[in-house]
Amino acid sequence: MGKPKPTTAWWQDLALERGGLRARKTGALIPLSLYNLVAMGRGFANYSATQALRFGASLGTARTFRIAFLPHRPQPWHLIWSALHAAGGRIVADPAMADAVFYFEDSTTRTDDPLAGVLPLPDSLRRINCDCLDVSKSKVARVFEDVFGYALSLDPTQWQGEAVEKSERNGAHDGRVITCPAERRAGMVYEHVIANSDNGQFIEDFRTPMVGGEIALVYIKQRAMRYRFANTNDRVLLRRPEQMFSLEEREKLKKFCQVMQLDWGGLDVLRDRNNGKIYVVDVNKTDMGPPTALPLIEQVRSVKLLSRLFRRYMDH
Repeated sequence: MGKPKPTTAWWQDLALERGGLRARKTGALIPLSLYNLVAMGRGFANYSATQALRFGASLGTARTFRIAFLPHRPQPWHLIWSALHAAGGRIVADPAMADAVFYFEDSTTRTDDPLAGVLPLPDSLRRINCDCLDVSKSKVARVFEDVFGYALSLDPTQWQGEAVEKSERNGAHDGRVITCPAERRAGMVYEHVIANSDNGQFIEDFRTPMVGGEIALVYIKQRAMRYRFANTNDRVLLRRPEQMFSLEEREKLKKFCQVMQLDWGGLDVLRDRNNGKIYVVDVNKTDMGPPTALPLIEQVRSVKLLSRLFRRYMDH
């Protein structure tokens, strides 16, 4: 069995520097703006609520399950952290002491076996996301077209009209609308512009957490049109899956996750107001949340919903 990696307290993943907080693993800079300070305050409130749920779960009679995360462990701002602890689970460093091993790395692609350094593992050990090694935008678009039967991607050199140009990389938030025909740029993908606004002023993204192929809930993220590709939200609403997707759409989203080999993660789904169709535009296997723009009571509710589904997934 490979030697377990040392773990650190969550605050050691952040470095204070001029201009904001730097995430050590990803290099992302979080500016110390009023918006982000308010978001941090709400995040701490959710952290405290999750700790209360965690304590409540420890008093129950359900068996505690243990998960080893490799190569990195989730932090309180990751959705799996809240769901796992609220479900009565524990994070352990040694896979030999775990009921499941979870491949957890904020990377777009990986070509080698993420568990190669800790083999052999017992056959009974559940593997979570260990085969989900490519969440690039082009892979997402290919799988989406295969499952849903209509295209998201396009050829910018042949298309006439507007298109979205964005990075292959996960979490870049660098999308922009361009006019085609246009030359391809290295490292970029090109997609149809989805009319996911009902009034021309605000757009809606459906962040859809998936657990074992099942839709746990839907976060409706709303923000001003001018911030279409930004990682900020003016308002977030919590909805049940059946309120947002038809039975056929839910079945196809489940099939999409099966093909992507995504056991846990969040899908970014858009609905086009012109044709009524949904489009999966992104896959997040280390998704953060709950969204801080969601009222605290709804954050706690969403964590409870996720924890129940995750508990069933682990017990299955």
